[in-house]
Amino acid sequence: MRYILAVLLVVVTSWMAYDNVLSDEAPIQKLAEDAACKVQKCTEKHGMIRMARNPIGQSFDYAWKDKTVTLWCHREFYVVGTRTCTVE
Repeated sequence: MRYILAVLLVVVTSWMAYDNVLSDEAPIQKLAEDAACKVQKCTEKHGMIRMARNPIGQSFDYAWKDKTVTLWCHREFYVVGTRTCTVE
């Protein structure tokens, strides 16, 4: 039983590292920008100034002339589920 639990933990951790760190971030970036645009007008000039990726999720900072929005994006249940981005 201990062996099965150890193997399951390695598999889940490997999946989270692949999914959040090594996979393509373009769809997640788009989701983060859409969430940031709900806070600030996207018609104004803005851009991403920081992105951090780790096995649990991803963090983005978008800056406008007068405001910076920080977002945290992760899967609904961290391992599986739809991705969500929330303003920190």
